[in-house]
Amino acid sequence: MEKFKLAETIRGERIVLLKRIHEQDEQMWHAIEESRLFMREYLPWVDRTKSIDDVVKATDLFAEYWDNDHEWGFCLYSIPEYQFLGCIGVHLIDFKNYSAEIGYWLRVSEQHKGYMTEAVKIIEEELFKNGIHRVVIACDTNNRNSGNVAKRAGYQLESIAKEALYHPTGLHDKEIYVKFSPYPVKDFD
Repeated sequence: MEKFKLAETIRGERIVLLKRIHEQDEQMWHAIEESRLFMREYLPWVDRTKSIDDVVKATDLFAEYWDNDHEWGFCLYSIPEYQFLGCIGVHLIDFKNYSAEIGYWLRVSEQHKGYMTEAVKIIEEELFKNGIHRVVIACDTNNRNSGNVAKRAGYQLESIAKEALYHPTGLHDKEIYVKFSPYPVKDFD
């Protein structure tokens, strides 16, 4: 399939996704600090993020990833308040195999409001419209919030990879959810 890039701004009904840039670093840092105890249970990068300088360095990497189509990272904001909610990204982009994976995190104070389910649905629709056929969401089996987002967005549990995720308490199982495009595959080269 032909390579494509997602738009830098994607609007939903209650949210807007904006390409990750440095102007968001401070808001992101505060959200990570607010949610650190919860997120560190499932996301190994949280413990490595010790200051806003670490957020700045990560944003630099995300810019490089965006430019090279390795990952498209977005910050998630509420409409009309324009409050920073969390992040969502498309990674493991595989144009050859028409597939990609979505990853996300939401600040604790904004969980259980449907924001991330909406974000997943609008990202997947953009991917599907551009020719991606298979979208995956993978999460720690202990992270019921992430698994429930996948289920609410219509993803099906495809498999459980045993002891596939490192955690300081030991290896955790990983749930793999999948959703397929409703559109026919455009071409086979």
